[in-house]
Amino acid sequence: MMKAIVTGATGFLGKHLCNELSHQGWKVIALGRNREIGTRLSNSNVSFKYIDLEDNAGLSRVFEHADIIFHCAAFSSAWGNKNKFYSNNVTVTKNILLCAEKYKINKIIHISSTSVYFDFTDRLNISETDSVSERFVNAYAETKYLSEKVLLDDANTNIEKVIIRPRGIIGEGDNAIMPRILRVAEKGTFPLFNNGNTLLDITYVKNVVDAMLLCGTTNNIDGEVFNISNDEPRKIASILDAVFRELDLNVKLKHAPYSLFLGIANILEGWAKITKGNEPILTKYGVGLLGNSQTLNINKAKNILSYKPSYTLDEGISCYAEWQKNK
Repeated sequence: MMKAIVTGATGFLGKHLCNELSHQGWKVIALGRNREIGTRLSNSNVSFKYIDLEDNAGLSRVFEHADIIFHCAAFSSAWGNKNKFYSNNVTVTKNILLCAEKYKINKIIHISSTSVYFDFTDRLNISETDSVSERFVNAYAETKYLSEKVLLDDANTNIEKVIIRPRGIIGEGDNAIMPRILRVAEKGTFPLFNNGNTLLDITYVKNVVDAMLLCGTTNNIDGEVFNISNDEPRKIASILDAVFRELDLNVKLKHAPYSLFLGIANILEGWAKITKGNEPILTKYGVGLLGNSQTLNINKAKNILSYKPSYTLDEGISCYAEWQKNK
């Protein structure tokens, strides 16, 4: 029986991964900070352990030998304190690596982000060898890239380190992309930039889980980075139409000037920083994502991992909508 340690097990992606690993008969040590969700995850194959991953001594005590670590844990947001991003994304990754060395775990699959590519320009068919942004859009993108370097720059050759960069994960339990879209759409309109022609890649969460499992079971991929998407770029207008239709929402897509909204987002962010307020309804990154095309080349994942999305984007949106209506 294969044995895995999953960090961030009570988060969106981590829950889906733990459920699939359990379904496939893996032994799972699920690490997370939400006791309620952790209790629900627990079964004969999944053992939940409550832990703050920043606590290196505590983390070392709950770790044990396993075949693989799936490192899903992260502070994932377009907004927040830079120190919090660093401690949750970079320091925690260092702690995970130390534990892997101590318990002689041979493989780490690290979940990064395509935000490392984003630079407020249209970027199409991005491959893993293309440059990351010269100036990261926010602390999240910067610390996700730094966390990659923690692993890839490590000299321990006894541990395989593999990075995946999934694009725009959606699905049941999504607490990032869809909630932000719905928050903007609450008043019945949604701004549409570039006549709705912005091209986006989105990835259904269960396809990401498939890619992670393929990374876990494919040999000789130490140091590799893989882009992951649904491999079906769509115009933003088409994606939003599908989301609102599946959710039975009457939302009008209203054409809007991109530069104006980017300026408004800049002002709102400035005010939120001065007042130490919550994330503003518009952020520069959020506006930028809707106004700049970004698509991925996933040929490397196809060729090396034999990755192929099992679910279409429309199926993923439908699954999310059904969950949202019934939660």
